[in-house]
Amino acid sequence: MAPTSRSQPISAQVAAARGREQLSAVRSLSLRRLAAWGLEVGLLVSTVALPWGLGEVVRRSSATAVVPLTPAVAGVQRALARPLGLSRQRLVTDVPLLTNVLWFSTLVLPTALVASQLYSLASRGKTWPKAWLGLQVVAIDRSVPGIQTTLVREVGRWGVPVVAAYGLWLGSGAFPSLPWLGGLAIACGLGAGAIGQTSRSRLTWYDSLAGTRVVLLRGGQVPIRYLPGADGHSHPSFREGDSALLATPLEGLTTEEYGGLTAIVLSPAEAAAVLGPQGWRRHLPVLWALAGVALLGGLWLDRRLPPVGQEKDALFLALVENLSRNATSFSDRQAAALALASSQDARAIPLLVDMLAQSGDPDLLNTLQQALVTLGPPAVLHLQQLNLALANDLIALPPEQRLIPQLRQRTVKRTLNKILVLHSGNLNQVDLSGTNLGYVIESPDAFTLMLEQQHLAGIVWRNGMLFGARFRKAKFFDPGADGRPDTFDDWITDFSGSDLTETSFVAAHLRHAVFRNTSLLRANLSNSLAAYADFSGANASSAWLIAADVSHGNFNGTSLVGADLTDANLSQATLVNARLRQAYLAGATLVSANLTQADLTDANLKEADLTAANLRQANLSNGGLQGANLTHANLEGANLEGANLEGTVLARANLAEVNLAGARFFTAERSPNDAFVTAIAAPETTAVLEGVDFSKTLNLEGEQLEYVCRQGGLHPACRAEF
Repeated sequence: MAPTSRSQPISAQVAAARGREQLSAVRSLSLRRLAAWGLEVGLLVSTVALPWGLGEVVRRSSATAVVPLTPAVAGVQRALARPLGLSRQRLVTDVPLLTNVLWFSTLVLPTALVASQLYSLASRGKTWPKAWLGLQVVAIDRSVPGIQTTLVREVGRWGVPVVAAYGLWLGSGAFPSLPWLGGLAIACGLGAGAIGQTSRSRLTWYDSLAGTRVVLLRGGQVPIRYLPGADGHSHPSFREGDSALLATPLEGLTTEEYGGLTAIVLSPAEAAAVLGPQGWRRHLPVLWALAGVALLGGLWLDRRLPPVGQEKDALFLALVENLSRNATSFSDRQAAALALASSQDARAIPLLVDMLAQSGDPDLLNTLQQALVTLGPPAVLHLQQLNLALANDLIALPPEQRLIPQLRQRTVKRTLNKILVLHSGNLNQVDLSGTNLGYVIESPDAFTLMLEQQHLAGIVWRNGMLFGARFRKAKFFDPGADGRPDTFDDWITDFSGSDLTETSFVAAHLRHAVFRNTSLLRANLSNSLAAYADFSGANASSAWLIAADVSHGNFNGTSLVGADLTDANLSQATLVNARLRQAYLAGATLVSANLTQADLTDANLKEADLTAANLRQANLSNGGLQGANLTHANLEGANLEGANLEGTVLARANLAEVNLAGARFFTAERSPNDAFVTAIAAPETTAVLEGVDFSKTLNLEGEQLEYVCRQGGLHPACRAEF
C-alpha cells in the first residue's frame, strides 16, 4: 500500500504562491525596464540618424548649388572631430540647401526630445516609453523625482556608460571605428542596468546615487515598500517588483496624491540610508585650514624665488647695448649676435632679422644666419616676412641694384632651409605660406631647396614658390599623438595654390597632402605614397606618377594631360571632369574609380584594371584599351569612337548609349606586299565579349557587329549562325 502524502499547511502554500508572484513581478519589471531603455535609445538615435542620413543622400545625389554649412552644425562637427578621430578630409564645409536644413534638424530634434523627456520625468516620473509600459520613477521622499534628482539620475544613467565605452574604445584598439564605439556604448548601457538586477535591493547604481526607484504601476497605484504595523512601527512587507500591490490606500499611512495616484512618502531615516552619510561636512574646518596653510606657503615661496625675469631682462638689455653701441668691429658684432641667439630670448629675433635686412657684408650675413638658425622655428615668421619683402624688391629694382638684396635673399632662404632640416619632425603647423623658396641658377642668390629624407609633416606651404625643390623620400604625413592614421590629429601638409613646377617628390610620403589648385607641371611623384591626397583643380600636366599610390585621391577637375601614371594605384580615386588627354595609364589600377565626364582622349589604358569604374559620359575616343579589364564598369553615354578594344574585358559592363563608331575589336590581316586589307581576321573565340549586352550601343555596324556576334555578344542583329 502506497504511503499517504501529507498535505502542505495553508501558510506554506500562501508563501509559495507569494514567492511565485514576486518572481513573476520581478521578471516583468526587468523586461519592461529593458524595453523602455531600448525605446528611449531608439528614439534618440532616430532623431539623429534619420535626418543625417537623408541629408547625406541629398548631398551625394543632388546637383543643386551648394551653400556653406550652418555655423552651428560646423561648430559641432569641429568639436566632435578630434574626440571621434575624424579625419580633416571628412569634414564637410559646403552642402546643398536641403542638406543644410536636414543636418541642422539633427541638433534641434534630439535637443527637443531630451528636454521634453527630462521635464516629463521630473514632473511625472515617466518618459513616453515608461508611461506606455506602466513604469514610473519615484523618489525616496516624494512621488516624483524633481528636476535636480532627475538630472543626477540621467547623467549617471547615460553619461557614465558612454564615458566608459569611450575609454574602452580608445584603449582597445577599435579607435577610430565609429560602429565599435556605438556597440560598446550599447553594451555598457545594458551592463549598467544588469548590474542592478544582481543586487539584493535590485537598485541600479544610478538609482542609489539619485535616491530613486523604478516601480511597476498596477491598479492606478504606486507600490509601497514598507507597511506600518499596528504598533506604529514599520516592518517589511512589500518590495519593488512585488505582485501584491495596493489597490486602495491603507489607513494610517502618510500618502501623497499625484496625477490620480496614491504614493507612499518614505521616512527620513530611509532617505538618509539611501543618500548616504553626510559626515564629511564635519571635516570642513580642517580642509579650510589646510587650504590656508597651502596659500601662505605659496606666497612665502614666491617671495623667496630669485627674480629670474629681471635677470633675463638685464642680460638682454646688456647684449643689445653691446651690439648697438659698443660693437665697433666685426668680431664684436659677431660675438653680440651669437650671444643674443644663445640667450634664446624671442625678443632677439626681430633685432637679428632687422640687421640681416640692413647688412650687405657677406661675413656678417653668415653670422646672422648662424644666429637665427640657433633660435629655430620661432624665427620663421620674421624670416618669412623678410623673404616676401626682398622678393618684391628684386622685381622692382633695376638689375644693377639687385646684388645686395640677392645676397640677403639667399641668406634668408638658406636660413629657412637649415631650420627645417635641424628641426625635422617638429614642424607641425609651421606656417610658410607665400614664402619664395624656388630654385635660382647662375645668380648671386643661387639656391635650391634641398629637403630630401626630412620629416616635414604639418607644414603650411599655401601659395608658396617651391618650384624645383627636392623632396625625395621626404615625409609629409604623421599620424599624430594617437599613432593612428586618418584621424583628426594627423599632421597633414598643405601645398594649396603653390608653384611646384618640376619639384621632386620621388618616394615621398604624401598621405592626405593637399595640392588644391597647385602647379605640378613636370613634377615627379613616382613611387610616392599619396593615398587620400587632394589634387583637385591642380595642373599636373606632364607630371610623373609612375607606380605612385594615389588611391582614394581627389582629382576633380585636375589637368593630367600627358601625365605618366603607368602602374599607378588609383583605386577608388575621384577623377570627375579630369583632363587625361594623351595620359599614360598602362597597367594602372582604377578599381571603383570615378571618371565621370573625364577626358581620356588618346589615353593609353593598355591592361589597366577598371573593374567597377564609373566612366559615365567619359571621352575615350582613340584611346588604347587593349587588354583592359572593364568588368562591371559603367560606360553609360561614354564615347569610344576609334578606341582600340582588342582583348578588352567588358563582362557585365553597362554599355547603354556608348558610341562605338570606328572602335576596333580586332586587327585586320594585311597583305605582306601592300597595305591593302586582304581578309578579315577570324581570331579564335574568346570569352571577353561573351554575354556582353551591346543592344543599346550606338554606331555598332558591319565588321564590328559580325565580330561581336561571333564572340557571343548580345545584340538584336545577331543571327543564329553567329
